[in-house]
Amino acid sequence: MINRLLVIIAVFLVLPAPVAEAGEPFYATVKRVIDGDSLLVTAGGRNVEIRLYGIDAPEYKQPFAEEAKIYVKHWVGRQRVMVQPEDVDMYGRTVAVIVQGDQVLNSDLVRVGLAWVYPRYCRKDVCKTWKELESAAHSAKSGLWHDRQPIAPWQWRKLEHGR
Repeated sequence: MINRLLVIIAVFLVLPAPVAEAGEPFYATVKRVIDGDSLLVTAGGRNVEIRLYGIDAPEYKQPFAEEAKIYVKHWVGRQRVMVQPEDVDMYGRTVAVIVQGDQVLNSDLVRVGLAWVYPRYCRKDVCKTWKELESAAHSAKSGLWHDRQPIAPWQWRKLEHGR
């Protein structure tokens, strides 16, 4: 039992630490767009998986999932971006705001109707502004709001997977 515990401790000691703690911005190059709210970036010679803070894009099998992914690819694919870490999620991904120039990817996805503001996790002041962008996209029937009753990804995951 003690040997097993020592092995577990040793593994945690040699695992690489996240590139930055929450609040410390860093520059990175987008290596791959995983989906509408996740990317893989390279910074400091290491790969870092990023989950976009405060929003939730459609899941793979949901309507507009591919459109969200394509939008992100066009917006940041293989480009240098600023990553503003906000947290680390339970999967070890850096939860962040992605900025390029004076544009913020997280809010742009909401503005064009390709993501929802994720009320469970979006708690900063900026979330109020993003909610207004979401309402405007809804009113304009932009993107996923073109559907009569789009299902938010967190609801869809419950229906599809019970989680």
